[in-house]
Amino acid sequence: MTSNEILKISNVPPKEKIALLELSPRSVKLVLAWYIPNTSFEVFDTFCEPAKIYEDINRDGFIKPTQIADVVRVVKMYRKLCDSFKITKAIAYATPAFREAKNHYGFLEELEIASGFKIRLMQEQDEVVSVYNGVINTLDAPKGVIFYIEDEYTQIIHYSRKTIINSVTIQFGAETLATLFLDSAGNPEQQMEEMAKFFKERVIEETPWLREIDVEEFKYVGVGDVFRSMGKISRMGKKYPLDLAHAYVMDKQDFGDVYNAIKKLDLDKRSRIRGISEKSAGTIACGLAMVRAIIEAFDIERFMISVSDMSTGVLFHQCVPVTMEKPIVDVVMYSLFANLCYYPVNATNSTYVYYLATILFRQLRVMHKLGRQYIRALKVASFLYDSGSRIRFHPNRKDALEVILNSQIFGVSHSDLVIAAFIAASQNSEEFSLPEWVRYKDIVREEDLTAVKKLAVILKIAVALDRSQQGNVVDLVCDVLGDSVIMKTVTNGQDISFELECAKEAAVDFKKVFGKNLELL
Repeated sequence: MTSNEILKISNVPPKEKIALLELSPRSVKLVLAWYIPNTSFEVFDTFCEPAKIYEDINRDGFIKPTQIADVVRVVKMYRKLCDSFKITKAIAYATPAFREAKNHYGFLEELEIASGFKIRLMQEQDEVVSVYNGVINTLDAPKGVIFYIEDEYTQIIHYSRKTIINSVTIQFGAETLATLFLDSAGNPEQQMEEMAKFFKERVIEETPWLREIDVEEFKYVGVGDVFRSMGKISRMGKKYPLDLAHAYVMDKQDFGDVYNAIKKLDLDKRSRIRGISEKSAGTIACGLAMVRAIIEAFDIERFMISVSDMSTGVLFHQCVPVTMEKPIVDVVMYSLFANLCYYPVNATNSTYVYYLATILFRQLRVMHKLGRQYIRALKVASFLYDSGSRIRFHPNRKDALEVILNSQIFGVSHSDLVIAAFIAASQNSEEFSLPEWVRYKDIVREEDLTAVKKLAVILKIAVALDRSQQGNVVDLVCDVLGDSVIMKTVTNGQDISFELECAKEAAVDFKKVFGKNLELL
């Protein structure tokens, strides 16, 4: 990290508020977010009301006055919410499905007059690009295939090196498939078998470029309510210790467990599944059948679930316009930077701590012998080491642990997040809790425990060397001599006696973890 990047973080412009209104034939959604123009955004509330417009469109192509009145009522209510929250910028759009309605122009015009929202009717390609941008800017997946399952359609987006290669919009979604097979013979399990076969034959096998994708090279990402519900059922079933939907990874076994649990249940029993909405209960079986067809067609071993969808992509375009030209290069750094912008912490100090921690990581590599895969966890821990102060003035170890584990940090895996949380929370070796670590045994590996203890010491030294939060230590030189490590500080000319005294407190833990004495100069 350069001094210019540190300066950028320390000069953050003031926050504003943005509202995003999304109209689809089945729902009217309002997303409220803080945003810093040209920099970042942070969603702070979401509202969603059901709509029944799709039934009208599907019946005769006309949206009925009663449905128009219901949507007008909702958007007028959302306008009042925007005024109440003092929204400074509002964006509104309707999904491409409205183009099927013969009176969609009059419908949208009536909404605009009633609410004051200027509503844009999206093209199909606009939606593809928005879904792609929502995913690519929030996950570590530079090459991938996105499966976006909605009620009325499914989008498949193939991209490589952060560029869309191919995409297709299929006019079969979880709801339309359910309608097709609603009256078919057989029990729920047989119906799901037929739906999977239908989707595979009619869709996947009729799209030539899908069969040409190298399955070994790409990550697979699931987007939409079907995948979110599937992930939630999976996490509940295996008692997953993190309540995080984004970046949750499911393998074939995880999917099989969910599929087998759902396939024998009728609608009434599915609606009783804890944590699944009434709407999702009606479409989850169809969605699972579609996902099964996808897994079999691509021979997919595992896939990630993304909670970032079209609305996320639109927010990126509005709040971070540079993403319209190219995706964010370092998703993790962007996410951490955004995190610091919206919470009462010293962003410059956090950045310096990371800067010093990476120097120590490089110079002590001969001793810690850790691979570069741990840099990401160290980055998160460095930026959020003091995140417990968001909870109370004198935070304890568990405060930082809980804040990091429940933070939405984009671009990191769940294992990286757990490792980072324990690094930040274990800067004093006596405070490390093995029973607590064991709770996450299904997410982390055995060798990660050793890495946490080593990186916690490195972080403790880095924090100490910027204890006055003035950035006085600008470089470090570490020499390993016999049973000692001589750590020489390079300063900006200011007195750092306070920082050196603080750093010497890490000598005991340094000896315990690395087996050598620590001397600071």
